[in-house]
Amino acid sequence: MKYIKSYILLALMVLAVTGCKQEDLKDDINSLKDRVTLLEEQVKLLNENIAFFSKVLVRQTVDNGDGTFTEVPAYSISEILVNDGTTFTAKFNDGNVLTLAIGSKGTVTTPQLGVNPETGKWMLNGSDTPHNAVGADSSVDGDKPEFNITLDNSAQKYYWQVRFDDSEPWQDVTDAEGNRVYVTEAGDELAKDNLFKDAKVEENEFVLTYYKNGDGQDPTGEVRIPIISDLSCVINVPEKDMADGYWEIGADGASAEVEIKGDHWFVVAPHGWEASISETLTGGKATLTVKKSTTASAGLRSRATANNTDEVVVQVNKGKYWAVAKTKVREKVTDYFNQVYNVGQNIVVGEPGSENGYGLNINSTEFSGGQLLSDAASISDNGVYFIEEGATVTLGAISDLQSLVIVGNNPEKPSTVKVEANSFLLGATGGKGIVMKNVILDAENATFTNGGLIATTAGSVDTQFDHIIFDGCDVKMQVNKMLVRFDRRTDNLISTIVNFAIYNTKVKLPLSPNNSAINMFFVYAHDSKTFNGCESLVYKNNIFYAAENGSALTNFTLLQSNTSLGEFNKVIVQNNTLVNLLSLNLLVRAKMKKLSITNNLLWNNSSEGGDRRVITLMDGSDTNAVEYGDNKVYDISPDAKKWILFFKGVTPDPIEGGNNLPIEAVDPFATEGGSMDWNAGVFVPGAGYENIGAHIN
Repeated sequence: MKYIKSYILLALMVLAVTGCKQEDLKDDINSLKDRVTLLEEQVKLLNENIAFFSKVLVRQTVDNGDGTFTEVPAYSISEILVNDGTTFTAKFNDGNVLTLAIGSKGTVTTPQLGVNPETGKWMLNGSDTPHNAVGADSSVDGDKPEFNITLDNSAQKYYWQVRFDDSEPWQDVTDAEGNRVYVTEAGDELAKDNLFKDAKVEENEFVLTYYKNGDGQDPTGEVRIPIISDLSCVINVPEKDMADGYWEIGADGASAEVEIKGDHWFVVAPHGWEASISETLTGGKATLTVKKSTTASAGLRSRATANNTDEVVVQVNKGKYWAVAKTKVREKVTDYFNQVYNVGQNIVVGEPGSENGYGLNINSTEFSGGQLLSDAASISDNGVYFIEEGATVTLGAISDLQSLVIVGNNPEKPSTVKVEANSFLLGATGGKGIVMKNVILDAENATFTNGGLIATTAGSVDTQFDHIIFDGCDVKMQVNKMLVRFDRRTDNLISTIVNFAIYNTKVKLPLSPNNSAINMFFVYAHDSKTFNGCESLVYKNNIFYAAENGSALTNFTLLQSNTSLGEFNKVIVQNNTLVNLLSLNLLVRAKMKKLSITNNLLWNNSSEGGDRRVITLMDGSDTNAVEYGDNKVYDISPDAKKWILFFKGVTPDPIEGGNNLPIEAVDPFATEGGSMDWNAGVFVPGAGYENIGAHIN
């Protein structure tokens, strides 16, 4: 399992020392396309190799002293750690350790990665991407592709995904025909390598012989990478000072140890910052000091090696070769979400930009006018509100709600919002909608005359709200009430919510004395009345639970839409836990273009009778775009009740695994590491269920 055909890693070695001109460099990159086989546990190694691939594109221009200049690699190898004839583990001069193996187990698949020599853009499977492999000049970093694999539950296969920035959503890798690229399982035999003929160490060089055409046949080429043991540069930022890949710098600045081997060194800071290195070395180590600048000229770079917005760069040379180490810096945030907002940074809610999710970046540009509220304050109007740690505020009626954002200020300790008035009534003029993050939303004693915590007022059919989204909340509902209610039985006017999402949230539901339907998202458009549909409805990593141990709500739904006139473009229900919430009606019922209901845990210890029904795809739904794998059921009701996966409507043909969900023999909360705390709403699945249900402590 250790073998990986990392053509990407090996391609970088070809690039590192082949030719002196950038045009030759690009030609060499473009000529190296081949296939990669990888198991899931090898993704981390692949992405390390990709990072290395991008890094070697950074070149240094050396003044030869005679009026001529030479481009050389910015990096070299400082030590070969493993050399067994097929596997090479090398430590590079910036401290990174990467592994290369010639040959792979099993059938080789794409993706093929290259660079267009005309544009300098990355190419994936022969097609251009909009991402730069080489920056504005050869000394500037380009974009770094990152690969991932995802499991298609319906097909039970892993497929490749790629992104070029960690803020972007993952995208499927497709072949020339537009088909997703499958990651094959490993075989037992070491396959012939079609790109590399030989790899070895000769004195002070790593020598790689490769097939120019990538077909395992001559002709071959040769590249040599210098091994220089006394050239290195490593920045050791304390882990406690790192957050989201950034070195966070306080008002007084910060220091980190730098390991240096070489002849000369210097440091470059981004604009608005100052950086310096101690002039002398002690045991090969120096001190790097970084702080915000007090002068306008600070941060100007002497060489084009840094991202001038946030990178501190240390460079060390040995003759014509260089070692380069970089770290991103930003101001340290000390006052939680409110300060993040005030300095112009993003508060991430849900999954912004995700293909299989939904989310927002809350910032002062898109959501202006933020206020910090203390204990006993009240909210009665639209706006952006941050609630101090430990504070409780009241939420009154907002009769024309357009845009409401409420965030508990301390991400580690949620604040409390007590609902004392009527429902949130979405206004007739439309707007952005509702965002709640890191709050305990206590609506147990509220009065809902509209049947739901969030309800619609009469408006034109064109009225719409961009979103309703909860993230990291603890919601306590009133008895017999819904979360979101669209009910138009007597008029033809209904507002539309474009995106609805709940992430990392616990929802406590009191028992219904009259077996009323308890819906999280409810749509009722009587007869010909209009519902405009939704773009996305997302539930991820949530706990929904009945308030009492041993008793159940029998008519619970996550999505209940009675009309096929309005289509849900995507419905994502993944890794949720439902405790004593039974769907005698339907758990999910709507017209859906795409449905993914996977990795959920359905648990019941009540004696409630009746079959449980999970999915109804209403007429017009796409049965070819349904994922429904790895949903686990534990049910100890006296009679063996059926958990029917598809009930009425249209259904996939065939239904893989059968239409009745099997009952787990062992209680998932009783296995090692599992726990249940009804009072706190904490339900943690144990061993064997690490990827099933919600995991919220």
